[in-house]
Amino acid sequence: MKRLTALLAAAAMAVSLVGSALTVSASEGKTDLVIAMEVDIDTLHPSDYSTAVEHNILNQIYDTLIYMNLDGNHDPEPRLAESYEISEDGLDYTFHLRDDATFHDGTPVTAEDVKFSLELYMDSAYQGSKVTGLSSVEATDDHTVVCHLDNPYSPFLLGVSQVYIASKAYYESAGDDFVNAPVGSGPYKFVSRTSGSNVILEAYEDYYRGAPSIKDVTFEVIPDQATQAIALQTGEVNFANIDSSTLAQLQANDTITIAEVQNSSFTYVSMNLEKAPFDDVRVRQAINYAINRENLVSVCYDGEAEVNSNICSKDRFGYSEDQPQYTYDPEKAEELLAEAGIETPYDLGELLVAEQYSNIAAVIQSDLAAVGLNVTIGVQEFNSYIGNLTSGNYGITVLEMTLDGDSQMLEMAYGTEYIGTANNARYSDEEMDALFDEAQLETDQDARAEIFNEILTKAQEEAIYAVICNPLTLYAYNADLNCPEFPFEGLYSVYDFSW
Repeated sequence: MKRLTALLAAAAMAVSLVGSALTVSASEGKTDLVIAMEVDIDTLHPSDYSTAVEHNILNQIYDTLIYMNLDGNHDPEPRLAESYEISEDGLDYTFHLRDDATFHDGTPVTAEDVKFSLELYMDSAYQGSKVTGLSSVEATDDHTVVCHLDNPYSPFLLGVSQVYIASKAYYESAGDDFVNAPVGSGPYKFVSRTSGSNVILEAYEDYYRGAPSIKDVTFEVIPDQATQAIALQTGEVNFANIDSSTLAQLQANDTITIAEVQNSSFTYVSMNLEKAPFDDVRVRQAINYAINRENLVSVCYDGEAEVNSNICSKDRFGYSEDQPQYTYDPEKAEELLAEAGIETPYDLGELLVAEQYSNIAAVIQSDLAAVGLNVTIGVQEFNSYIGNLTSGNYGITVLEMTLDGDSQMLEMAYGTEYIGTANNARYSDEEMDALFDEAQLETDQDARAEIFNEILTKAQEEAIYAVICNPLTLYAYNADLNCPEFPFEGLYSVYDFSW
């Protein structure tokens, strides 16, 4: 559902041995890794997280039933489930668990733990869409789990592959530690968290796929991108999700490797439709036409993003060039404002943003002022901002969000039941809800594409959001760190890294 991630230290430069032809890398024998994250986490709950930084940390601690390669083909690989089968009617998914997987406290991973975890997701207001279609779960023996669906749902396997499996016994005994000191079955164990500073993990040596090469991982909070860049170059940080402001500087340093990863995340202006004047579609359309997307991508992303006013990225299922796009047209914006009875200059109030979006907010402020709409920028710490956003305590904002997986995940941005989580516009429409229900039940991909065409066309015509672009995910890391090619969406596993 949304964005961000952490940092700490160790050197990595070539050291020439005096009197010897041998050159030794400072990373030789190195087993620790420091990852910078822009913001602190709020939770390590396996099903109730809401930011990308939390997702990235949880991805090291927890494991899943299967892994779906995020390369467009979504080929499944075994993880906690060594095999599975789907009934002929598409209503039952049976997973057979491996017998050598254990949680970090040494207890075995059983079917009851999988059932418990799937039911956590079914009840989650944050990640419930990952188990869309699931009606009940049955543990038929210690190593067999059956997922029952009321209707066939083709993306079910993709969704369930993103469910983190947690220990039922630990949940029942740990109290607040279930969230604050998580116990998973993934390659890394939780060690400690210092609020506002870092999260420390260590290798789980009994991991069923083999012990990790990297033994100690620290996610360190470093909000400032310039500070992150310096830390990367000095070796204090080994890996970071950077923004384009430091890209040229880091590209010029041959001790740093840059990876540019395509994903379905989007930068957008969200307007609270429960508040005037944003309840008027003409005002929302005007704001869409007022934004100079090409200029914003140039100024704020240094070109490292694709202009797109559609919430659906162009390589994602359901997108069509025939769906309406908003282009920069300030005259059209002014006409629509006049039609809506808005006399300019007009004060829209506060443009509320988290700290990391303040530069984007400044560009939006200028674009809106050019058509007579004035805003003042209010900047908040990230977690405080998220609280105001999800409670509807704002009028207009700009941020980035990711709704990865199948296109059904876009329901979280538009569905009535997701008001208070990812439906930041607080949009409620019976026809839109019904279209997503229809898409969920449709198994024919051509027919499903037509339904998504209706959904996205309706979303664009109603200007529910003002989507700006799809930014690339930019990773910068020490050149001595071996990282496999990052898949679409860029979710990484430190288990695959090595020095």
